[in-house]
Amino acid sequence: MELHDGPLSQPQRAQLDEWRRRSAEHELAWEKATALMGKFGTLPPSAAAALKTVSMRERRGAVKLAAALLVAGPAGWLAYRTAPWSDAGFRTATGERRDIVLADGTRLTLNTDTHVDVAFDRARRMVNLRRGEILITTAKDGTYPPRPFLVGVGEGAIRALGTRFAVRQLDEGSRVSVFDGAVELRPRDTPLAAAVIPAGRQSAFYSARVEPSSEADENAIAWQHGMLIADRMPMARFVAELNRYRRGTLRCDPAVAKLAVSGAFPLVDIDLTLSLLEQTQPVKLRYVTRFWATVGPA
Repeated sequence: MELHDGPLSQPQRAQLDEWRRRSAEHELAWEKATALMGKFGTLPPSAAAALKTVSMRERRGAVKLAAALLVAGPAGWLAYRTAPWSDAGFRTATGERRDIVLADGTRLTLNTDTHVDVAFDRARRMVNLRRGEILITTAKDGTYPPRPFLVGVGEGAIRALGTRFAVRQLDEGSRVSVFDGAVELRPRDTPLAAAVIPAGRQSAFYSARVEPSSEADENAIAWQHGMLIADRMPMARFVAELNRYRRGTLRCDPAVAKLAVSGAFPLVDIDLTLSLLEQTQPVKLRYVTRFWATVGPA
């Protein structure tokens, strides 16, 4: 990354040369790094712009993201299908993402294996999340009086208060992460227990209660760019996340379940990500069939 920013200073160059001479493994790592840097020009402009934005926030995170993007190549950045809609149902298959612009200008992004119904009428704007995960950036309503924007889930209703937020259906309950504005969570069975979640916070809620909020992690919605970003994520959880984007079954052996995983990994090609995992962790992938695999100790 420093070489990409510009020429190294003399002390930096001396430090690099000394590091390369220290061992054959270092020299091999350097050769691989320079090969990856040679691919930087193949990134599409949108990917390069995204990388530049991230590097200004956090240099260490930018290095991880750069490596994953260079390995993923241009295929890692998917073209979205975009169209205005007011009354319809939408689905994504396993590993697919889809971006939709609703009739009022609201942007709705569907993650892998997601099903939503959209229904606008004179009284409200409604999105029902049947399964999966969505990211919503609401637009101002052009009607008068403005109609509320609601997301329905099995546990109750989510009301947007001019916002950008994500909703994910869990095995039990739903998790809502707010990045701009605020949302109101209203449990189905106890509507008086409604809670407002402000920007930068997230909460899980159920049909009868809302959990106390915690800090929202914007890395959790890196899937919108085809990436999974992990920061010391337990291997068991990491494998479970990858399993959402891959047809078949991907398991984690309990022997490696607690290993910490950090980095940015492409979701467009899970087999490639699993190969990267084997190169950076003491694990090995074992296949029973093409669609049944286990991540276990090397």
